[in-house]
Amino acid sequence: MNGWFKPTYGSDHESAKKIKVGEPYLYKCNKPRNYQFHKKYFALVNMVFENQERYTDINHLRADLTIEAGFYTETPDLHGTMIKRAKSIRFDKMDQFEFDSLYEKTIDVICQHFHFERQDIIENLVEFF
Repeated sequence: MNGWFKPTYGSDHESAKKIKVGEPYLYKCNKPRNYQFHKKYFALVNMVFENQERYTDINHLRADLTIEAGFYTETPDLHGTMIKRAKSIRFDKMDQFEFDSLYEKTIDVICQHFHFERQDIIENLVEFF
């Protein structure tokens, strides 16, 4: 790091002028989502869906993969039982860093539960993407 801070967009210039040299600041890094990578994730889910017999609904499969990868929230149902719900992968709900992690962990889940080899997944994904 060279110690320089420069806003990417002109619209951020006024906010950036308020930052004082030598003062501590909390920085939250956010990486915009990559649409092509988003499509690759869905190609991965489609590939698994077409090569298994357990699920009849692709959305159910995607939700289960997301939950098993650790991307979920828990809410109680009417009986007080905690229910896991898959986190939204909408562009405004998940940045690229989190989505990258979801993608990698989803491959791990697929390997574990469907007994596919990671390298086979990567090689065959080209056909679906």
